[in-house]
Amino acid sequence: MSGSSQVAVGFDFGTSTTLIASTNGVIDIGQESAGHISAAWMPSVAAVTDDGTTVVGEEATLQSPEQTARSIKRSITEGRTVVRLDTPTGFRDVRTDDLMVEVFREAMRRAVATRTDFATATELRLGCPAMWDGRQRRRLLDVAQRAGLPVGLDSLVDEPVAAGIAWLAYANVSTVAPKRVLVFDMGGGTLDVAVLEVRGRRRPELAVLAAIGVAEAGDALDDAIAEDLASVLAIRGVDLDSLDNPARARTRLVYAAREAKEGLSVTQEHAAVLPRRLFGVADVWYTRAQLEEVFADQMDRAEQHVITALKVARMTEGTTESAYAILQTPVEELTGTIDVVVLSGGMTRIPYVKQRLQELFGPKTRIEVADIAPDTAVALGLARAGSYGRINMYRPAFDVLLEWEDELRTVYDAFTPLVAPGMIARGGADLRYARNGLDLLLPRKGKGRLRVVPQDGAKVRASLNGRNLDGFTVALSEQRFEFRIYPNGRIHLTDATGSFDGQIDGWHN
Repeated sequence: MSGSSQVAVGFDFGTSTTLIASTNGVIDIGQESAGHISAAWMPSVAAVTDDGTTVVGEEATLQSPEQTARSIKRSITEGRTVVRLDTPTGFRDVRTDDLMVEVFREAMRRAVATRTDFATATELRLGCPAMWDGRQRRRLLDVAQRAGLPVGLDSLVDEPVAAGIAWLAYANVSTVAPKRVLVFDMGGGTLDVAVLEVRGRRRPELAVLAAIGVAEAGDALDDAIAEDLASVLAIRGVDLDSLDNPARARTRLVYAAREAKEGLSVTQEHAAVLPRRLFGVADVWYTRAQLEEVFADQMDRAEQHVITALKVARMTEGTTESAYAILQTPVEELTGTIDVVVLSGGMTRIPYVKQRLQELFGPKTRIEVADIAPDTAVALGLARAGSYGRINMYRPAFDVLLEWEDELRTVYDAFTPLVAPGMIARGGADLRYARNGLDLLLPRKGKGRLRVVPQDGAKVRASLNGRNLDGFTVALSEQRFEFRIYPNGRIHLTDATGSFDGQIDGWHN
């Protein structure tokens, strides 16, 4: 890629790997090192070496497990700020944001070496899990900006949406009638499911009817396989707790589990190689059937998240059906609305994933990969997002604040999911996002007003009882105040004087 040519760039900071792509294709930022075959991606791994130096990428994977931070992106998902590493001066807590900054900087340095110019890119997009709220998204942006990446909230695209865009380009989709697509994006740290509607032909628009995510994906399967390998070792007389270094043995078993998972994506059985000096044995054989057995419960839960996304999509469409009726909709009716299921993320290389989804959706629904290599789809989709029309998100990209005197409360944090998976699982009849006066610690009386702060640069058009939501006067009440947003864009406010109804305009037009 020439430094003088202007192209769009997509940056995919994944749980396991980091990729960068342009509209010309994936940019090679991989490096060969001992035990690592060069690939287009860079491992999202950081470590502290024996001399106290922080290293990232391939070099970090060669360090002792106790000195290595893998899956550091999960610290944003889980709200953790530090990771404990064994450094030359002893165990200490290292800030995960600092480690992520180093991963970003190294990936950018490698991309710049290929003459990729982030500053002059026509567009620069950064991916994030669909499940992340405004606080998590801002934390990612802070990391990226500290590393020197010129991005803002309007640069963020949900990862499953980016994968859907990659599929549209890869499959060369041209449509007149709306096409309904479900993206199943299972990576290392999160499972993201999005329901998209593609409209138009020359410059298609994407309506995101639902996008949900959970923090259970490849890392969770690695842990399950590791436990299974421990059981196999126990049968052979190897008790992990009786070894000289049980903690190191369990950490090494997770590495072996990850290798077995990858190997069994293409073979029926795999020899998990173990250090004899640590385990007393050199290998453990593991089969695809064993993998599928331990994976089954996780895929059961993944299917439920798919069904949840389909139900949320139905609510988002503005149907006249009640939430209770939608919750009772037969699964076959929900899955029958999907034309194509698109697979993205490294975990979808496992044949069992496609098998389970085909069983869920039936033979009439096509199951296709987002790109030739599913784990590069998000980066490619991010780079190509500008080739499509409006990407209409299904949840607000603005904060709703309540202010009075010298006090300020966040009523709604931008991008927060309006319907949590647990709501549907509980079968509630009124599915929505809600905050009340007790949540916000409001005073018992007084006057305040709502403020709307957009996070993506777009103008917000929302009203209550015909009046602008921004600046709406509120009668404060600890007991009576409640603010709600529904998946179809309806908003409802109750305060000390009564109830008000309104709408976020252009929700899915």
